[in-house]
Amino acid sequence: MPSAFEDLCKERNVDAAEWKRELSKPIVPEKCLLDMTDEELDEHYLRVEERAENSREDRALIILERTQDGLLERQARRVFGNSSKGGNILAEQVPELLEQLRFQVTNTEVHYLLRKFEATEDFDMVPEAKLTKGQWLWLVGECQMLKESYQHLNPKAWEACYETLVQNLKGQKDAGLAGTSLWPHVRPTGPGWFFNGGVQPGYGGEVAPPP
Repeated sequence: MPSAFEDLCKERNVDAAEWKRELSKPIVPEKCLLDMTDEELDEHYLRVEERAENSREDRALIILERTQDGLLERQARRVFGNSSKGGNILAEQVPELLEQLRFQVTNTEVHYLLRKFEATEDFDMVPEAKLTKGQWLWLVGECQMLKESYQHLNPKAWEACYETLVQNLKGQKDAGLAGTSLWPHVRPTGPGWFFNGGVQPGYGGEVAPPP
């Protein structure tokens, strides 16, 4: 049986082995970063960010495919087949199903994984949100990738940073600023913007700091 990654490549009409090799290589700029102008640096970093964003599923499925020589993927497929109804599982089932795969996950980790599939609202899970088989396999790959990242990250520190991110996003939404580059908890003026003349880039309000 082909892996989920191979199925994805087939849908996109690309060679799985070649695409895997391509993703393993960094995007090499045409010249040294130190010799680039600000515009060239922005363009290069944008290319890197775009590929990272557009290949999220691909990279997670590669991790899923290689873990235990494919055993994790086979188990994930079996768990989905035993638990799905109408070709879907619910977000509220995810923690239990991950435990069946012998993952020990915290509430913060579950939120991080479900948020990728729009199955969260602020700090809460959307329990009735549905995930397809493909999304489930992607999620399991993301979970494995997260666990492997703890070889280089402190799990507690990661959770604290992630929870702060969610809190900031909630504050931004509550302030009617969702989808913008403005954050209610960040003052637009002051010493934090020293290298920009004391003003946040793009800010057009009063220069004097708030009382």
